[in-house]
Amino acid sequence: LVAAARGARVSRLRAQLRVSGSPEALPLARAIVAAKIRHQVVLLRRFTVVEVADVVGSAVSAMEGYARLVGDCGTTEELMGVEGAAAAAYFPALGALMPPALQFVLRSRQPPLDLVNSALSFLYTILLGECVTALYAAGLDPAFGALHSDQDKRPGLALDLQEEFRPLVVDQVVLEAARQARLRPEHARTEPNRQGVFLTKAGQRVLLEGYERRMLRSTRGALPDFAGSWRRHLYRQAQRLRATIMDPQIPWTGLSWRP
Repeated sequence: LVAAARGARVSRLRAQLRVSGSPEALPLARAIVAAKIRHQVVLLRRFTVVEVADVVGSAVSAMEGYARLVGDCGTTEELMGVEGAAAAAYFPALGALMPPALQFVLRSRQPPLDLVNSALSFLYTILLGECVTALYAAGLDPAFGALHSDQDKRPGLALDLQEEFRPLVVDQVVLEAARQARLRPEHARTEPNRQGVFLTKAGQRVLLEGYERRMLRSTRGALPDFAGSWRRHLYRQAQRLRATIMDPQIPWTGLSWRP
């Protein structure tokens, strides 16, 4: 399905192999982490309420501090550490913004330990699949990332592309579904002899409908001289990754998303 001779794909693969895991990847990796943290902050500010303003405000202050460290990171390991510290501040604040019955404190996965974490994992998986497709369409191999290494046995470049879209798409969809009572406690299920909390079919439908609405929403101003749905922006960001990988002098930047 993915022809090796299609267009200039071979030269793009060679460029990926040259960049992945090398110092050339650092500026791109820094931009990816900076964009993700920035979008997480925007989401928290958009949805904050008086009752948890102090909790959210403290998280935002901490995350902005971590964001200032991104430019000083000299390795991808340091960048992943900063990203992890920002996430540790972010998810408790996101959990506090949920309605009381769905609040959570920590991000949990494999298995998710509550309904919201299950919802996040479900849509992150859907989004990752779209990122893989967008990269193939751009002539890139999803395995060779700038921030996520090819040793992860995961599609590293797809995970890179996904990072800024996690809060922009998935986290907002889950938060809105919970606060509008479309995602409810009865959408959680457990299974005998298996740990974790999982989504019912009805819960999956609620989330998929919200996800598709979000991806089809049109916007302008997120990229210079470009407008369209968030899905079109995903594909455009994949093309911009290609440009940067082919020529590291062409900077990649995250999407602009205003509070």
